[in-house]
Formats: sequence, C-alpha cells, structure tokens
Amino acid sequence: MFRSKQSPIDSFLSSLDYWQELNLLTVLIKSQHPELSLSEAKREAVLADDDELRSEVDEALNSPI
Repeated sequence: MFRSKQSPIDSFLSSLDYWQELNLLTVLIKSQHPELSLSEAKREAVLADDDELRSEVDEALNSPI
C-alpha cells in the first residue's frame, strides 16, 4: 500500500551491475588512498562489505571538498 521512496544514491547504486559497483568502489578507495596500487585498491573493494560502497558514494557526493 505504501511505497517507500528510494534515495537517489540507492537508486543509482541499484542500477549498477557487479562490475560497475566494483570499479566505482575501487576508484573511490584509490582516490582516498593514493599510496595504494590499483590492484591493492581493487582487492580492498572486493573484500568490502555491502554497505561500504553506499558509504563511500554518500561521502564523495556530500563532502565539502
């Protein structure tokens, strides 16, 4: 009866396939930790829990920098 409105971030993330999610999280991790190699950042992305991507995207979009 009642539909909860999905946030724009959740809507965006739900439109991504696995590889797009992995690549996005890899880039976000790499941008925050430039000392990591791309393969290290990708490893971190693979090992991340499900909430990590949403948290990283939310931070990237809403940070003042």
